[in-house]
Amino acid sequence: MTTQLEFITLEDLVRGEVYDPADSNYAPEAAAFNAAVQHRPDAVLAARDAADVVAGVRWASLNSVPLAVQGTGHGAEKAVEGGLLISTRALRSVAIDPAARTATVGAGVKWRQVIDAAAPHGLAPLNGSSSDVGVVGYTLGGGLPVLGRTFGFAADSVVSFDVVTMDGVARTVSGTQEPELFNLLCGGGRGLAVVTSVTMRLYRVSEIYGGVLVFDGEHASAVLRSFAAWAPTLRDASNTAFKFLRAPDLPQVPRELAGRLTVHVHFAHVGKGGPEALAPMRQAAPVLIDGVGVLPYSEVDRVYNDPVDPMPFASGGVGIEDLTPAAIDAALALAGPEAECLLPMLEFRLLGGALTSDDGRAASALGLGYAAHVVGVMAPPIAHLVPAEIERTLAALSAFGNGHTPRNFLGGAPDTSPAWSDRVNAARAAAKDALDPEGLLGD
Repeated sequence: MTTQLEFITLEDLVRGEVYDPADSNYAPEAAAFNAAVQHRPDAVLAARDAADVVAGVRWASLNSVPLAVQGTGHGAEKAVEGGLLISTRALRSVAIDPAARTATVGAGVKWRQVIDAAAPHGLAPLNGSSSDVGVVGYTLGGGLPVLGRTFGFAADSVVSFDVVTMDGVARTVSGTQEPELFNLLCGGGRGLAVVTSVTMRLYRVSEIYGGVLVFDGEHASAVLRSFAAWAPTLRDASNTAFKFLRAPDLPQVPRELAGRLTVHVHFAHVGKGGPEALAPMRQAAPVLIDGVGVLPYSEVDRVYNDPVDPMPFASGGVGIEDLTPAAIDAALALAGPEAECLLPMLEFRLLGGALTSDDGRAASALGLGYAAHVVGVMAPPIAHLVPAEIERTLAALSAFGNGHTPRNFLGGAPDTSPAWSDRVNAARAAAKDALDPEGLLGD
């Protein structure tokens, strides 16, 4: 691909570096967190600042070059083939306004940076299960926070976005400034504009009562049935999920988990009453590991203990209206102790509370009670079997949904429309046509 327009190259327009496949820095700059996703753009722009993003977008638009954007690499669900990839990982500024209780962060920032910057002020952001994930991509998908039932979707807390639209114009959008585009970006996914920074509200949370209860897999039925009866009774202060986990037998895996099926109840509670709220699950079956207690919010990763090292994986999700007896039986048949399951993880995360159900909003629970999420490892000797196993699992669970799935749990699904209502899908399509008539910006 030529990077020249009327004798002016893309390199002439930016402060950052432009790499082609022959450059030694091309592969690391294009790398995704998911090692199963191998981007192969014609060129990578390692943007140094927002002005570089403006120049890159304008150049791609003028040359009718397909454009993709990657921040920290965690949102990579399908490979970029050809065109220009703008890497925003160098945009790592974080500014905390303690008086306004907001954080303004660049497109290359991970949640860990925000958590650590906000903690000295007794404040916390609405991060997800891993603080190693990038802020912007997560938030554009709506974001399902650890404390989501208490405070809502991450997108609900956005004050404004700084974006570059495909006409090469930098804009600030908010509830009062281009509100239609702002509302779509708050959970409407990527593909409408390139975000260079976001300002979001923070919350007065310095500690939580949280962590994980682990049970032996032989108790999966008892624990899941107890969970299904208990979870809907929780107040909005409590946030929880149930997980089947088949951890590999590796030295870095705790011996209690390695090479066996265990079931986990993740829990995070704000304010008083946490131990009392969790008590029924402590009595559901013999507890193998009790890792729940008072945690400083800076240790919120202990609630889910998500892996932090890149690996090849595939994932997907489906919304569940309720964990009925039939849904429980289906889950146990798919991932319980008697199942021949190739997938290491199947999780059911409780929605409700402040996670609203509104078919007019881009970030919405859409009438769902739970978000189911499944992960498979794309490694020999089973890599070729994993996609079909994920598809089979989701198909079986979809019978208990309503056709919708939170955007951040859809994984690499080619059709993202289940993340939104018909009304939001129509608004997204109209905005896409208006903002990107050539269809250059990838979702």
